[in-house]
Amino acid sequence: MIYALGAFDGFHLGHRRLLEMAKRESAQRETGWGVITFEGHPRMLLNRDNFKLLFTPPERDLIARYLGIPRMEKIHFTHEFAALEPRGFADYIAEKYRVDGLVIGENFRFGRGRSGNPAVLAELARERGWSLDVIPSYKAEGRVVSSTATREAVLAGKMALACELLGYPFIISGRVVQGEARGRLLGYRTANISVKEGKIYPPHGVYAALSYIEGEWRGVALNIGSNPTFDDGRRAPRCEAHVIDFDDGLYGSLMRLFIIGRIRGERKFDGAEELIGQIGADVEACTKLCAKYAAEKEAELGNFASVFDSIGALAYHN
Repeated sequence: MIYALGAFDGFHLGHRRLLEMAKRESAQRETGWGVITFEGHPRMLLNRDNFKLLFTPPERDLIARYLGIPRMEKIHFTHEFAALEPRGFADYIAEKYRVDGLVIGENFRFGRGRSGNPAVLAELARERGWSLDVIPSYKAEGRVVSSTATREAVLAGKMALACELLGYPFIISGRVVQGEARGRLLGYRTANISVKEGKIYPPHGVYAALSYIEGEWRGVALNIGSNPTFDDGRRAPRCEAHVIDFDDGLYGSLMRLFIIGRIRGERKFDGAEELIGQIGADVEACTKLCAKYAAEKEAELGNFASVFDSIGALAYHN
């Protein structure tokens, strides 16, 4: 087996180069290929910097299906595993998996205190008869594509940039939970999405998104924030999704939202009437942006739709 090896906090365009190399190498050597990654990001183990994931494990699994990764092995990242020296790290992989070759990025570090680097791994691979391909960092329009750059784009609300770095939209997902039914009273029914601990979210504001519901892509006006117009003392953010031209209830289902752009920041309105007027404008802006994205990214959305169709009910109820 040829394995691409890395933390893979989401699979951005740089990671695609590793996957493509693993796939090519496996074809030449007539063997299989896949990914070795971690369950629990290494930086989350001690969480000294309040690190949060780009994608939850189920979201990452969905992206792996979209990218056609045939096999994804996950090492549970524990204190014991983190304490392994580079040689122990290689021994662990050799014992657990049938490895013929590895593919890594040039910035890959491993072993206790990140003491292992590509040169160290090259020697360990030679001892074990593994091939090793080291892929340079990928640049798009002069910008290094990385998980850090993607994270910064999301945290800044630059969702179009995040789409460019990932090669697909940033995804948030969650169970539709009981809300206050305020959206329905305002004339815009919303699905309230539970917020996941340990995952990053864009800054408060209104976003255009797409969601695959009942076999088709639908535009969504998504509000992330604390509803300052109706200040009820709650400061925890919540995600409220208005599915455009869709009146059916989604309570209890799992909703996945592909965020494609930011419409505006969060603001407090003088009352319900002013807010309703702004929501109407937001929905119109989201409708236009969603239609434009769907027209330009027909193949991408079609591939994601095929993934959803292949997993059937899991797309909504798992």
